[in-house]
Amino acid sequence: MRLRRTLALLLCVVLVLGLQSPGTALAVKTIALSSGSFSFEIDPAMTGSGEVEVINDGDEDIKVLVYVADVEINDKGEQSFPLPSREGASIFSSSATWMRVYMPADSKAVGNTPYLELAPEQRVLVKFDFSPPRDATPGDHNVVMFFEMFDFLPESAGSASQVSGRIGARVQLRVKGQFVERLEVRPFEVPSFVIGNVIPYKFSINNEGNVNERTAGTIALLDRNERELVSAEVASDTPVYAGASLEISGEMTTVASALGPQTVEMRLQYFEQGATSPTEVVTTRTVWMVPLWLLIGLAVALFALVIWLGARAAHRRERLRRRRERPLRAPRDDSHYEPEGEPRKAPEAGPAVRAPSVSEDQDELNFDSDPR
Repeated sequence: MRLRRTLALLLCVVLVLGLQSPGTALAVKTIALSSGSFSFEIDPAMTGSGEVEVINDGDEDIKVLVYVADVEINDKGEQSFPLPSREGASIFSSSATWMRVYMPADSKAVGNTPYLELAPEQRVLVKFDFSPPRDATPGDHNVVMFFEMFDFLPESAGSASQVSGRIGARVQLRVKGQFVERLEVRPFEVPSFVIGNVIPYKFSINNEGNVNERTAGTIALLDRNERELVSAEVASDTPVYAGASLEISGEMTTVASALGPQTVEMRLQYFEQGATSPTEVVTTRTVWMVPLWLLIGLAVALFALVIWLGARAAHRRERLRRRRERPLRAPRDDSHYEPEGEPRKAPEAGPAVRAPSVSEDQDELNFDSDPR
């Protein structure tokens, strides 16, 4: 008993000491921006400007590379950020080459890329301007200004570095001119025949215009009377960039009683410039649905029918076999029955019939009167 009390007291002392001891401090490197997106509208051959504040939110000194990249989007809506080349034909097609970044006087560079050095909680203002060429295409052009933390590798003498994280500010440059706004849903893939209550779908929202659009969309399943069985939200204030596509896929789970032809309806809405009501794009597909329980029931019924037909055929074969093996029955007319070892009975005599006679001098038959 005394030993238990001693152990309990020691445990309490250890816990108190553990709570009073300071925890191990971990170094944290974080970076923040005063704004994550910018939008400008400008005439060709004109110059605009902006600024962003870079903030060291961590508790260690950081080095931050500053550079501008284009935004490229593939058919599925996946984005990549290639760095522009300031040589050759790409200088005319790259929107990132329209941007110029002005660094503080005490900034440094790695190769051709400038970088900032920030102490904890330090804030540095970075200014930039942009100037689209005279023949720039009207519409929205998208670039990203990246701020990337890095460290020089040990014993590299500043010639090699490793990236520890980056953050970007998206810049939308709208060149004035004739704007085209049009969204389409193509392709819209839904299986024509579904077993069960899960309907997969896949579609692409294509921005056929030259300005960025933000869209909202729903997908719904309607019965033959156009009553909504189930619906789901597939887009909510989702950006679709000019000349690009966004691929969306998913599944809808319907009620188990859905049977026969149903309609999958896709509704897409977006606001054109200056419009007070949204523009709506509606696309539909027909799908035939068969509940799983019905398919199982049909399979069980078919299996039972096959078994019944097999049993019936086997029963018929057995009856035929028994008939072949069974001896013949005796005929009912005893006159045709000839048991072995007994002489055949002579048939009973009937009334006498006289045969016609033919004389030697006559060629015709001579019938007498009735023999009776």
